[in-house]
Amino acid sequence: MKSLARIIFLLVFFSCTNQSEISNVSSKINKNENKLFLTAKLKASYINYSNPRDRNYYYLVEIKLINNTSKENEFYTLICGSLVNIITDSKQVSFLYHNCPSDLGVLIKLKPKQEYSIEVILLRNKYMANFIHNIRFGFILSEPKSGPFGTNIPYTNQEIISELKLMREKQENAIWSDPVVFTITNFKPYEIKNISH
Repeated sequence: MKSLARIIFLLVFFSCTNQSEISNVSSKINKNENKLFLTAKLKASYINYSNPRDRNYYYLVEIKLINNTSKENEFYTLICGSLVNIITDSKQVSFLYHNCPSDLGVLIKLKPKQEYSIEVILLRNKYMANFIHNIRFGFILSEPKSGPFGTNIPYTNQEIISELKLMREKQENAIWSDPVVFTITNFKPYEIKNISH
């Protein structure tokens, strides 16, 4: 009789646990319903073994701007320097930039149920004291201005670059992600995924 009571207790316990997990997942999905939102995911962290004097940790982060609305969203970015749209709430990390001899502004049109994805590399000094591991990412939305009849007012290339850089400095008009935990061991050596057709 006692073993039957234990089995019933375990079944009730696990069904309640499973139900709470389902409700947590559904609340997470509802949170981003019908909005433009940003996700950030730490993909891997590295050190430079080939240079023992390199004092940095390097972090590969995938950032996605997801259009979960029913309308198209437009924003400006740069063809080569698209990192101009990405900011963090931390002064303890910095972006690793690539060479970009010249840059052009471009208007991105993100349709409903599409995502704009970019991978960035950040670095921090490995000997930094009091490093704050929780970092949020922001995506700056520089939207086109509308004219009197709903048409976009054209910007020059220099106007696009200037506005994006100014918004970046002031951290204005940004959509923010949930915090990402930056550790030095967050690394998956491989991943297996199903291929969808």
